[in-house]
Amino acid sequence: MDETVKWTNLKRHEIAALLKGEGIDVSVTVVDQLLEKHKFRKRKAVKTLATGESEHRNEQFEMIERLKQAYQALAIQ
Repeated sequence: MDETVKWTNLKRHEIAALLKGEGIDVSVTVVDQLLEKHKFRKRKAVKTLATGESEHRNEQFEMIERLKQAYQALAIQ
C-alpha cells in the first residue's frame, strides 16, 4: 500500500456536482485532473458479506449438480 494515495468512493460526476453546489463550476475532465494531481484514486467495491452462510446452500449445490447432469445427458445424445 502506498501511503501517499488517498481514496474516494465518489464518482467523478458526483464530485463535480458537489463542487458546483459550493459555487465552483468544473467539468468531469477537470475533476480527473485534480484527482490525479492530488493522488486520489477511486475505491473499488469490496464484498463485506461472509460467504457460505446461505440457509439453502446445500440445496443450491444439489440443484446445480442435477442441472449439470441433465445437460450432460442431453449433450451425449
